[in-house]
Amino acid sequence: MTEAAPGQVIANIRSARPSLLPAEQAVATVFLAHTQKIVELSSQQVADLAGASRATVVRTCQSLGYSGYQQLRVLLARDAGYAVPEEPPKVVGSAGMVADTFVQVGHAVSTMAALLDPAAVTGSVRAMAAAGRMLVVGNGLSAPLAADMASRLISIGRPAESPLDVIDQQISARLLAPTDLLLIISGSGSNSSSLRAAHAAKDAGATLVAITAFARSPLAGVADYSLVVGMGDLSFREEITVTSRIPQTILMEGLVAALTEELGERATAAKALALEVISGNLDE
Repeated sequence: MTEAAPGQVIANIRSARPSLLPAEQAVATVFLAHTQKIVELSSQQVADLAGASRATVVRTCQSLGYSGYQQLRVLLARDAGYAVPEEPPKVVGSAGMVADTFVQVGHAVSTMAALLDPAAVTGSVRAMAAAGRMLVVGNGLSAPLAADMASRLISIGRPAESPLDVIDQQISARLLAPTDLLLIISGSGSNSSSLRAAHAAKDAGATLVAITAFARSPLAGVADYSLVVGMGDLSFREEITVTSRIPQTILMEGLVAALTEELGERATAAKALALEVISGNLDE
């Protein structure tokens, strides 16, 4: 049986669900809706709940990367055991809603990085450290993250550019060299402007690193390194409407820390100079 980290199976189903066929999506929805009692359900019962055939249940499991329903059921039941029961907010009103947001994020932290591949993280950090020119692209609600990431990279001695205009992004990406790198941040992994920049970079032969919430998104499919993190309870629809960039922000913090370590003295010297500049802009 394939080993899977706690929370990874549920995260994998949520991440892969948008890429499944409609009937398979219905089965995946049943898996997610009944995680606490899935071990008690037969494949036929799951099929009935999904309005699908038993064969579709098996095919869904295989599409998700598992040998069949029995393997998925055991792993899913184990994942359910790690889930933190949701507690109703104890405070009502605006203050209660704000406080509850912190609680919900806290509950989700343990599964945010369930699909994050350690080898992809290591490869991404090394590629960013070695790249000549580096672009950081994000559009929509990911645009501020891209700008912030570029600033953070500059402060540790890793020069980076973050064009705001989508045409500038594509032109800059197409002008990259094989020794350069493009980092794209896209929660959905389906933003058309970001995808055009990604394909432009690939045409140029540059390395492509993607930060996204969906492992089977179009962006993840073309990336050399795909870093997948997300809020465990968000569907694809919620990701592009409600939208939370908290997991991507935390990942960026980790990447900057790892890259600082990778750059060594180069980063240390850059941080000292950055601190000097920042200090000169603080009023007493």
